[in-house]
Amino acid sequence: MNRIIISILFTISYFYSEVNAFSIKPIVNINQHLAISINPNCNSQYVNYAIITESGGRIVKTRFITGREFILIGMGKQPSKANTKGENLFKRFNIKDCLYKFDSLECLKKPDLKLFDLWALRYNRNPYCPPDCTPTENMLVNGFGQHKFRPSWPQIQILQKYGITYINDFFYGENLFHLLSDFQKPEWRSQYLNAKE
Repeated sequence: MNRIIISILFTISYFYSEVNAFSIKPIVNINQHLAISINPNCNSQYVNYAIITESGGRIVKTRFITGREFILIGMGKQPSKANTKGENLFKRFNIKDCLYKFDSLECLKKPDLKLFDLWALRYNRNPYCPPDCTPTENMLVNGFGQHKFRPSWPQIQILQKYGITYINDFFYGENLFHLLSDFQKPEWRSQYLNAKE
């Protein structure tokens, strides 16, 4: 009797698992994107670069990379699932060369904004240059954030147009490159500076 009950239970559980194996599962759309965060990290970096894996508008994985890797992938010179076509994303979004080729001899002589100057969206003074520091040539000292460690609420609302909810979130994908494109425009920076509480 016990053997019959056990064999019936085994048969039922076997068929139940087979039915579940054939049930339709939703297709999960996974994409990888280049990303930047202006949230300080434990290594005293104020601009952090990453490749994020996104599914349905949610970040499911983050892999931090160096600024150099970010630039090479963005230029299409380093293979990555975050730039499968290998195109120069900076050129595609009309981003000035000196924003990402900041170490070239030509760009070192120009006061143009650089990629690592994105800290200025969060802070009102360069965290690498406290009040008693001597700024290097062409160093951005004054940030665009209204407060010492954070932007104003109206400034955050401007940044939310680029896909974030909170200031600690990652800018990624096309939203990130639209932000980089706008960041280099004086009229955009002026609007951002004037968005005060």
